[in-house]
Amino acid sequence: MNKIQKILKFINSEIGFFSITFIVIVLLFLVLNPKISNQLFFFKSEATLNNFISSTKSRGLIDPQEYWKFREFYSPGFFNFSKNGVDASHLNKAKEIIGISFNEKTAFGAFLIFSSPKLNSIDMFTKETEISRVFDIPKKSDLIFINKNSVIYKSDSKTIKIIFLLSNQDMRKANGFFDYQDKDKQITEGRNWFNITSLTTD
Repeated sequence: MNKIQKILKFINSEIGFFSITFIVIVLLFLVLNPKISNQLFFFKSEATLNNFISSTKSRGLIDPQEYWKFREFYSPGFFNFSKNGVDASHLNKAKEIIGISFNEKTAFGAFLIFSSPKLNSIDMFTKETEISRVFDIPKKSDLIFINKNSVIYKSDSKTIKIIFLLSNQDMRKANGFFDYQDKDKQITEGRNWFNITSLTTD
């Protein structure tokens, strides 16, 4: 019996069939699950970023739900959330990693920090409706996208910054951490969503 016959015999056997089926299922899971495949395959995370930027440009704005999905899929990580404001030491560390300056008098109450190997962000409240009152776009920046209340730019060849100010209604579409109608109304009412994000592309 030659090697090909042995292989065919194994495939046709019950053990062979279940072994191959199991391997195929595992491979499909790894490839189709965006959180896992983006970590395993560089081209997948690159495609996730390109799709987000392309979608943002075509819409002419940052879609809150698309951003939320992009952040989790591009570089899976973990959330540090507190309705009453995240711990100061964690917040200061996140600010240092992200490296984006903003007006801390108009952006306050950081309620969420997202940390991952390739993407870090801070979600905050602001009573402002115009991003120019919270953030100054660096003059020397390689702009990818800009509109009235959001900007995406390259700060260097391997780093992209995303900054946006979205309405309270937009925050509700993406962020389910708060009870906007009842017990958390006093925290969220009259406050908009300000986000700073830094990601690496290498």
